[in-house]
Amino acid sequence: MSGLVAETGGDMETSHIRIFPHSQKEFPSEDSLTTWLITSLRGRGGVYYLRSADAVKVLPPGSLVLFRYGQKIVGEAIVWKGKEVFSEKVRDRTLNGEEEEYGAQVTLAPSSVRLYAPPLPVDRIQPHTEKDLVKYAGAYVELDWAIYPRILAEVISRGVFIL
Repeated sequence: MSGLVAETGGDMETSHIRIFPHSQKEFPSEDSLTTWLITSLRGRGGVYYLRSADAVKVLPPGSLVLFRYGQKIVGEAIVWKGKEVFSEKVRDRTLNGEEEEYGAQVTLAPSSVRLYAPPLPVDRIQPHTEKDLVKYAGAYVELDWAIYPRILAEVISRGVFIL
């Protein structure tokens, strides 16, 4: 593996919530993403590759990642090790067998990966933020922690967490 360079962006960054979008090219169905999250992501110690090192500026430990597929949030995980930039691009195979290049990685706490059953429609979160989550489905949107209790309330009122 190529060398890694940790990116902290300052002394002590404040943790935050970040939405990680997932493409239909890489994950042909919502089920393929959720299966990958609870099996492969956990199985590789929570290492999550980012295609572009610039996809997120910083993502300090303790931050929450929400996994998005289309117009739904399918689950979450906590950042264990913040963004680390590869000194040289790393090549890895996607779920559908295609080889892709990645510029950075984030390590999530494997035991923190949990799914929402049923997934949470983005339009249930939209009223609680000024960011346009519906229009910018492919963006790595940063959210304020004040929204998290509302997300939890929505998930629990509609279903359960799957660990």
